[in-house]
Parts: sequence; C-alpha cells; structure tokens
Amino acid sequence: MALSTCLACLIFTLPVFGQPTSLPAVDQALAEVEALSEDVDLLAKLTPLSLTADQARALAALATRRQEIAAGQAPKRAEILRALAQALRQKRQSLLFDLPVPDELEDKLAQLNTELQALNRAENEQAKNLLAEMRKALRPEQLAVLTGRLEAKRNAMELLDWLRELDEAAYREEAENTAEELDSPERGLPAAKIRAILDRARAMDEVRFAREKSALADELLPAFSISAEAEDQMLLELLSNGRLVPLLNDLIAARSG
Repeated sequence: MALSTCLACLIFTLPVFGQPTSLPAVDQALAEVEALSEDVDLLAKLTPLSLTADQARALAALATRRQEIAAGQAPKRAEILRALAQALRQKRQSLLFDLPVPDELEDKLAQLNTELQALNRAENEQAKNLLAEMRKALRPEQLAVLTGRLEAKRNAMELLDWLRELDEAAYREEAENTAEELDSPERGLPAAKIRAILDRARAMDEVRFAREKSALADELLPAFSISAEAEDQMLLELLSNGRLVPLLNDLIAARSG
C-alpha cells in the first residue's frame, strides 16, 4: 500500500472522543487528505507511463465517457439504493427490538441486492467498449506497466536466472517445486509444461539463453500475470476513478507550463 494511503487510513481510524454533532473543519480536512492521497496513488501509477499530452487528453476523454455511462445508470441506481436503505432500516428496527425479521423482508433485501448486482454488470458491459480505445491510446509497453505484466515478466526472467545458477541436485528439487507451485492448467500452463520450459532454459548455453530468455519468460507469463479479464477490470477501475480527469488535466497543465 502506498505511504499516502497508509497515512490516510491512519488518520481515518483515529479515535474520536465525545462525538460532537458537527466537525466541519475536521470533515473538510479529512476530505482533502483523502483526495490528495488518491491523487498521489494515481500519480504513482501514471508517472511510469511517461504519458504524452495527447495520451493524457485521450485518457481524460475516455474517463469522462465512463462517468457519462455511470450518470446514465444513476437514476435506476438511486431508486434501488433508496429501496435498499428503507428495507435495511426496517431490518435494523426489528433487530433493535429483538423481533424476528420477516421472511418477506429478507426476500426483498436479496432481490434488491440482485438488482444492484445486475445493474453493476450492465454498466461494466457498457464501459468495456472503452477498453479498445484505451488500448489504442497507450503503447503496449505502457499497458504492460499499468497491468503488471512487465513486473510479471521480470519475475519470470529472474526465476530462470536463479534456477540456472543452482547445482544439479538443488535444481531438480527447486524446478519440481516451482512447477507445482506455478501449475496453471486452466491457463494452458500445467506443471509438466512449466517443468519442460525450465529444463530447456537450464540446458541452453549462455549465448543462447541470453538470446531466448525473453521468449522463455513469455511462455511462463500466464503463471505470473493476472488473467485478461482481471486486466480489463483493472483498466476499467482506473477509468472509473473520479479523481482521474482532474488529475490528468493538472498533469497536462504542469507539463505544458
């Protein structure tokens, strides 16, 4: 977790004594800390990308469209949330007075939660249409940084280097353990295939290994990186962040002036 986020969490969990009815100055300060912490965390993700001004503008435009999708669903979302709040108040009241919660009320809560989940899925499906444009706006290496694929490949390459340095007995044990730990048959990379890749890398001379290490790491990548679906979700969460558009605008202004 980023230092800024940790600081914000620490502040938010400080005990409050006396519980005064209104602390506007504290509320305002906490809101500012929360917003600034979010900006710092976002910048930690964006800075390694070295975005051009055109790319920053393209991302801001996509994030704005993502907000418009959310705005289109807002009336229905508010309707469901109001009904959910009313049902929860009724359940709270029953529990306060140690009364049984009616089955009809539990059914209503389940139904409303199902409707909310369906709305979330529909909104996400609409937002997924933005991903193709986002992938066009960013270079492959920038996407690799953003989704963690670059770090995953580095980890795979470091593993290959480490295994090649072991003596034969240690290699046999560690290669077997590694293949079992990384076993990912659902992603086309079962333990036996992983072991075969490790053995190929082990058998190469230094010159050939240096030439083919990157390709070998690519073969192992599914065991180190998140799924394509998880990558999509990560990119959508970035576009959905309400701080992204103002931050990108500030970034453009800072770099142009």
